Amino acid sequence: MAVQLAQTDLVQIEDPTRYDAIIVGAGAAGGLAAALLCAAGLDVLLLDAGFAAPAMRAPMKNLVSFGLRKVARPGLIRMLPRAVVRRGERMVRKAGGQRQPIQTQCHAWPTAPDLFVDDLDNPYATDPDKPFHWFRVHALGGRMVVPTHGRQYLRLGPDDFAPRDGRSPAWPFGSDEIDPWYEMVERHLGLSGGATGSRWIPPSLLSEIRSPDPAEAQLIATIGEAFPGAEPMLGQYAPPLPALEIAAGTGRLSCRQGAVVDHVEIGADGEIGAVCFHDRETASIRRAVAPKVLLAASTIETTRILLASERGGKPGALGRASDALGRNLMDHVTAQIEGNGAGLVGDQAVPEVWRCLYLPHFEQRHGAQNTPERGFGVRIYRVPKTTGESHFTAVSDSEMLPRRENRVTLSARKDAFGIAVPHVSIEHSPEERSMAERQIAALRDLAAALEVDVTRLSEGPGIPGASIHECGTARMGTAPENSVVDPQGRVWETRGLYVIDGSVFPSEGNQNPTLTIMALAARVCGRIAGFGPDMRLPDVGELEELRAAKIA
Repeated sequence: MAVQLAQTDLVQIEDPTRYDAIIVGAGAAGGLAAALLCAAGLDVLLLDAGFAAPAMRAPMKNLVSFGLRKVARPGLIRMLPRAVVRRGERMVRKAGGQRQPIQTQCHAWPTAPDLFVDDLDNPYATDPDKPFHWFRVHALGGRMVVPTHGRQYLRLGPDDFAPRDGRSPAWPFGSDEIDPWYEMVERHLGLSGGATGSRWIPPSLLSEIRSPDPAEAQLIATIGEAFPGAEPMLGQYAPPLPALEIAAGTGRLSCRQGAVVDHVEIGADGEIGAVCFHDRETASIRRAVAPKVLLAASTIETTRILLASERGGKPGALGRASDALGRNLMDHVTAQIEGNGAGLVGDQAVPEVWRCLYLPHFEQRHGAQNTPERGFGVRIYRVPKTTGESHFTAVSDSEMLPRRENRVTLSARKDAFGIAVPHVSIEHSPEERSMAERQIAALRDLAAALEVDVTRLSEGPGIPGASIHECGTARMGTAPENSVVDPQGRVWETRGLYVIDGSVFPSEGNQNPTLTIMALAARVCGRIAGFGPDMRLPDVGELEELRAAKIA
């Protein structure tokens, strides 16, 4: 497969008759879209900003990455005292901060610093009194390939799609419309999870039904005794889908890395024209043409591209009917606690990093109600230590409501490639800060019930962007007057331009958004290529066999 994922020649890319679709961004949504469209018989060009700069062009970044990959091994970290690990991390973050002052603030940065962007080459702007952390990965697979990505896949429920409190708009369709696409994605992911779920989380299609291990069973029992309204469930996880390998195996995928998209051109008649990008390998501006263009660059990048796009040669022509483009940026409000707990019963092996216990609507822990408020969830991670204790981490996410003043605009500042960078203006509301206080109190209650010696606890909500769940800014709706894209993900003012990432969310819910993003992407691809949610992707093994047969 490595040969098929090699750089596609620019002459081939600029052939205006070669491609049926162009996908911008090779993360969870873009990769899945590539696999589905290629499997459906379309010729696809995938443009991704990821670019492995030669060592001499990024010496500090490559040196730091090499050092971290040598020392950031789970076995070694388990053997060392936590204080020593943190001291080492601080030293390495300080070195990495020369080129990555923002990215080094991400908890996952030490595991793969080379995947995160260079902040000096890829800047963004913020208001002086409104900090925002924009953690970005430029690599095939996107954030999903970062080793410590949580990889939790949970559905949104009926109340998420149609909030009863009226404080955010309803989605333009209900859960009955997207449930078959959820199931399609879950089938291909091969989800692992527990048989016992929660009334707050719709059940998923699981390929592996796990029973709690002894440590998890003990944890569930302790939480049940302390908090009668809690409904603990095993996290639902899966390794990244090999979508790009599947797409490449069809022989219909072309891929260009180091393609930093600036804007799309739209004809005066509303027809999609070209995707314009800076090619890092040749340091030149290039154009690619296809009748369908799918933006999956991530919420803020996709919005930047739309804001810079031209219609009939005139910039800033999209989203004018509603003035919704760039507005209503959301990110989960996050709080965290860490500490040392008792040793874990049973097997003392280090668990997979994405294995956790999830407590949906933990604000109802003292007596659940049939109709909860928006509330918050909690993820619990425990890792055994050689001292006989365990390291305890719990992370709580609550929903940030969509508000027009939280927005993305274009800055006059340019990046290293001459492209206007996004200006992000976002802050927590008083209500969200109050909810964060309740989350922190709940985490404190949880730690006390589990007899955890707390070593770190959030003092307030994390800086916006900390949860890495940005959504909104190109919301989906029922009419051009209230949204940027229609219920099928198509930008209202165009024919052939689609958005398939988290920017289309009208609201976010408390759950990790990845599964919903992927289900939406699959649904859009089904509309484009004419297939339903029962479509089955070939696996990599089948494609290898087919390829070998053709060679023979």
